[in-house]
Amino acid sequence: MPEGRLRVGSDAELAGYRARSHLHDGRVVAWTGSHDVPVAVDAEVERTVPAALARRFGTEGFWERWTRAECVAKLTGRGVLDLVDLMADDPGAGVHLSTVRLPGGIVVSIGTLERSGSPSGYRPECGRLFVRL
Repeated sequence: MPEGRLRVGSDAELAGYRARSHLHDGRVVAWTGSHDVPVAVDAEVERTVPAALARRFGTEGFWERWTRAECVAKLTGRGVLDLVDLMADDPGAGVHLSTVRLPGGIVVSIGTLERSGSPSGYRPECGRLFVRL
């Protein structure tokens, strides 16, 4: 189960993990699982969806969709501006996503690239946008 491979703590406590996401309250969520494929993690504390985003994307399952879009962006090298497109798009071949809820209302998505292929737009030179473990 993916949630068993996630830890929540401070930036200092989880500094050794490369696949991490910073929450708005200063905590960090880190993926501690397998390192055999590229992995991205994104987490958000469930809260009221900002009005502009709610008007555009609705509120039902917003944080799940948002974290999944962030993972796809990190794994494929797409920029933050592409998140708008990713909120509705299928991630495409080669991307596997899991979304879990942790205690305290934390929504976490974990994205991986399959060994056999990479989605279109995947650019390994964009190391700052994804995590290759």
